[in-house]
Amino acid sequence: MIRIMLCGTDGAVRCGGEELLTEALDPAVAGWIDFVGEAEAAERLLTAQGFHPLAIEDTFTLQHQPRVEEYSDHLFVIVRGIDFNRDRASGDLQTLKLAAFLRANLLITVHRAPLRSVALVRTRIEESARPVAGGVVQLLWTICDEMIDLYFPIVDEIGAEIEELEQEVLNDPEREDLQRILDLRRKLGVLRRTMLPHRAVFSHLANSRDALFDATASLNFRDTLENVLRLTDAVDQLRDQLSNVKDTYLSVISQRTNEIMKVLTLFSAIMLPLTFIAGVYGMNFEYIPELASHYGYFAVLSAMGAIAFGMVVWFRRRKWL
Repeated sequence: MIRIMLCGTDGAVRCGGEELLTEALDPAVAGWIDFVGEAEAAERLLTAQGFHPLAIEDTFTLQHQPRVEEYSDHLFVIVRGIDFNRDRASGDLQTLKLAAFLRANLLITVHRAPLRSVALVRTRIEESARPVAGGVVQLLWTICDEMIDLYFPIVDEIGAEIEELEQEVLNDPEREDLQRILDLRRKLGVLRRTMLPHRAVFSHLANSRDALFDATASLNFRDTLENVLRLTDAVDQLRDQLSNVKDTYLSVISQRTNEIMKVLTLFSAIMLPLTFIAGVYGMNFEYIPELASHYGYFAVLSAMGAIAFGMVVWFRRRKWL
């Protein structure tokens, strides 16, 4: 899908598809060309417009990390946003790459699947019928800022789940809790691997000396950089908290195992003298004096019961039971 948005000199916004492509490429008109899953068409256009071959190659590399490159007549940026197209119930967290080519009065974005941040910016412009103040540079910042803002609810959701899991582990740890810990650690790993290169990207954009960037653009990208730093710190704190939850889970499970082993050991200790007595009177000797006693059976059983009772009382006094 190809979506094009044109901002005329009179401030009017025109939205459409491929039929506006020729006008969008006019240097006198501020245009935004958005390719969604149109890899071949995007590659042809980018090549025809003379963008750097390495940037074009990186655009269609699926797992490329965020980066920024300044070329002689254009800027190339890769950022990654949350993939909301996947089923959240599966517990999987993935990101989608957005590749952006920026030159005077032209912004081209390429992504293989719909991105919520792009959709939000487009909807806002269409509803207001007014372009983003500041031109295509501000348009790129708006998309990036929305993309980073969408990470905050995900991080808050993970934080709430960790706190809930911590309480469950303290009260009654289950085998499923360990799997939840591993799933959360995997999510935090994805977020951390995504945030770290974003710091370099937005730091570069905030301090860029390119002619496209004015003081307002630098300030805006610096604000986004602060959000990235906040997210990075939050993710690191959650990783530490989750590590503590895992240690707590292992400690509680170990303590529970020790309690079970202690009870079994005490019962074994109680049965040891009883087994000895039963073994003695179970020997196949012909002359055992107690065997001829009329009350010998009841006496032995009573003695065994008294021994067991006495050991239980002693264990309780020692607070072993």
